[in-house]
Amino acid sequence: MSATSEKFHFVFSHELEDRIQIKIGSLDGERPQTPINDLFFSENSTFIRNLNDTKRSEPFVVCQIFSDGQSLCLPVQTSFKSFVDKWNWNEWLKLPLRYCDLPRHALLTFSIQEIISPTNIRIIGSTTISLFASDGTFRRGIYDLKLWPNVTPDVKFNTSTPGKIEPLSNEEQVLINHTNKNVITTSNLQNNSKQSTVKSPVISWNDDSEYPMLDELNRIAKLIKTQCDGHAIHQEWLEKLTLKEANSRIEKERSNSKSMLLLIEFARTMIDDNECVVLYFEPNCEDIINYPIGYTDLAVFDPELDLENIVESKHLKLARSGRKAMDKDLKPTREQREKLMQILAYPPGQFLSIEEQDLVWKYRFFLSQHKKALAKFLQCVHWDKEEEVKQALDLLQQWVTMDTEDALELLGPAYHHPKVRSYAVSRLRQASDEDLLLYLLQLVQALRYERYDLINAFVVDTAGEEQNSLNGSSENYANVVVPSDSISSDQTKSYIPEIDLSTFLIQRACEKPIIANYLFWYAYVECENNSSFKDKAISDMYQSFVERLSVTLKTKNEQTQQVRISIEAQKKFVDKLVELTNIVKRVQGSAKVKEDKLRSLLLAGDDSPVKFNFLNFEPIPLPLDPEIKIRRIIPEKIRIFKSAKLPFLFVCETTQGEEYPIIFKYGDDLRQDQLILQIITLMDRILRKENIDLKLTPYKVLSTSLKYGFVQFIDSQPLQKILERNYTIRQYLQTKITVTNAEDTTLAETGIPREMMDAYVKSSAGYCLVTYLLGIGDRHLDNLLLRDTGQLFHIDFGFIMGRDPKPLPQAMRVSKDMMEMLDEKRLSDFLRHCFTAFIILRKHANVFANLFSLMLDANIPDIALERDKTVKKLLDKFRLDLDEEKATSYLKDLIYSSIGALLPQVYDYFHNWSLAFR
Repeated sequence: MSATSEKFHFVFSHELEDRIQIKIGSLDGERPQTPINDLFFSENSTFIRNLNDTKRSEPFVVCQIFSDGQSLCLPVQTSFKSFVDKWNWNEWLKLPLRYCDLPRHALLTFSIQEIISPTNIRIIGSTTISLFASDGTFRRGIYDLKLWPNVTPDVKFNTSTPGKIEPLSNEEQVLINHTNKNVITTSNLQNNSKQSTVKSPVISWNDDSEYPMLDELNRIAKLIKTQCDGHAIHQEWLEKLTLKEANSRIEKERSNSKSMLLLIEFARTMIDDNECVVLYFEPNCEDIINYPIGYTDLAVFDPELDLENIVESKHLKLARSGRKAMDKDLKPTREQREKLMQILAYPPGQFLSIEEQDLVWKYRFFLSQHKKALAKFLQCVHWDKEEEVKQALDLLQQWVTMDTEDALELLGPAYHHPKVRSYAVSRLRQASDEDLLLYLLQLVQALRYERYDLINAFVVDTAGEEQNSLNGSSENYANVVVPSDSISSDQTKSYIPEIDLSTFLIQRACEKPIIANYLFWYAYVECENNSSFKDKAISDMYQSFVERLSVTLKTKNEQTQQVRISIEAQKKFVDKLVELTNIVKRVQGSAKVKEDKLRSLLLAGDDSPVKFNFLNFEPIPLPLDPEIKIRRIIPEKIRIFKSAKLPFLFVCETTQGEEYPIIFKYGDDLRQDQLILQIITLMDRILRKENIDLKLTPYKVLSTSLKYGFVQFIDSQPLQKILERNYTIRQYLQTKITVTNAEDTTLAETGIPREMMDAYVKSSAGYCLVTYLLGIGDRHLDNLLLRDTGQLFHIDFGFIMGRDPKPLPQAMRVSKDMMEMLDEKRLSDFLRHCFTAFIILRKHANVFANLFSLMLDANIPDIALERDKTVKKLLDKFRLDLDEEKATSYLKDLIYSSIGALLPQVYDYFHNWSLAFR
């Protein structure tokens, strides 16, 4: 900054997207001569360069950025040079990290290394320096950094290899502020418990003073920096004399120093011909540290910072005391009522401010007549306050009955109290078997938030048919929490014993074999999913649950015993399929060669190397669809698809003599597809309840391991294959017409029967909306399939929640070829179906949010990638911030922009081109 500048120019770090540049200058001072004593080197001296031969020195500098001990970027090093005497690189390095990506305590490390043989290097020394100074400004200008000999850089924040050493007296006590890591010296806080003594850095033998960087060299460097920054009076004649003298003194001090000094320079930031100071700033963060002009290193220590605020505690105690008589009759004002309704409209899991919590608590009796308000009220309870907990549990019994789908939120990680979780289970007990199957995947995930001692308590259960030990004899289970309206409506209704989630799931499994089937496979996969050391406790819990389920089925009654036997048979069937596919995949050759090998193994019958006769076995429920029993695989109808993972198509014969085709995928984690198909099934169910049938095809998917599973095969053709045959979609469907009706006006107008055209329009609208809401990516014509009935559907959900392997993906996939079928009338029908379904599904956005919330810890790839943003991404798609009219208008604009998009057509072209080389 020039001395004549009267303005302070600055820029925030989060606004700068430039990469960081550092200039590596020279190394001065006395370099250590370290002898090499390695036995290998001593016996092979011809491979070693004489380290004292300065004419052959080949040193280089490695530079890298760390924070909290973790690397933020890959290391960058100077080019290889041979130096005769002085090591002078004089080279700018551009680091692979931007200013906007820097954390507050980023640490820049330097390591000077020297090549001593073709395969070995040695460390000359290392040093570190923080990128941001104590006042939050990015460092500028030239620095002489002390090099610590023969050690690697210490990347911790309180580094042991600092390039700039601050002076500390041995007698001074140092106080550390853990908020901003600055230190201050003090002499009058000897007895404070927060106080700690920090030892001075250990200076090695080659230092010429106790703190070499604080002597003459450091003093002169600071004076020059002050002058260059424009903080001194400008006198041109005087500056010529003083700067010349200062530079000569610096060169003398550097050359005479017994410490190694590395000269570096930070690039200066120029914006509109003005040099700017880079200030650290992180937007939308509550913990931002402001650094006003004139900010110093001094920090004031508050010994009561972490202590309880007695004023707030007293206010909370008075506000939430047991004055029920006063609170019961309280009615909110119009403004307060509007605020309460606004709070109730918040999506599940949204944090409530202290003011909002107090407002909900104050009018809790008024809100007890609103079933959507229960979860918000429970968020306001301080569960460590005994009096509050008692009031909350008493009020829980009086609250109006909660909907089953809303009760899923109470099974998440935010609600730990067993009474609350038991209330959620009591609501699930009212759900039908069909509804329970829709939520079963998430309920198995919710087990990880239960008390493990309850799940493990009944691993070995020898109770009789009534399972008394599971139904309330244990003192772990108290009386059930029954809503007051239920009691008033049916006084003769007896109390149901209160149970935990695991017991409830096992009880329903004993009552319904299909629930037992899916419950086993969902829990069985979780035993493998949590097999790492970090998740050992969760893995043990799921193993205990699976064992408890097995023991209960074995001892309950004859029906459950048969269910257990069938599950064991399924497990054996799947294991043998895995062995079979492993043998086939090891065969060298094309898919046709592998197909012939698979057919021969199936035809081997009892002589099969896997020791299982797939041509004739005892009927077992198909794991994918346990209501279907299969007895053999038909070898003549097997296929192996041309894909990277080589999916196998098996056609099974059922006990009814019918054919049931399934795809067995080995090498794929199908849990993400399984989740998406579950959500599509739920959406279809919701729409059908509103008499909206969009002809969706939610085919079945079951993951039986993290590496393999089953997919239901639907007879259809990819759009890409149809178009490659020089068909249009209209021409293809015309070839599939079997029955015509002379009175069909749609057939006369379009050449397509009315039912087939309606199925195409509705399914196209349905999947356009579904893929948009779930953020499904990687949409191309190979994973858009068309059935002979005219129904369009999507497959392969490897990218969800907005992820896509292609840049700039469209939010909705509506291709030109799909729209070719739609004239003005059908396009109007297409839009109407989209808008109607969108409005209906928006009303159930909380259900989808609850389901995805329970899947956050399931290690599903695209959810685990941005775990904290998953639910927000989902809710953003519903545009709950808009009313119905504006939301419909938004969706309409989105559809029209997708219809006219060119990029998807370009991506389809390159996708087809890449497939041609497989």
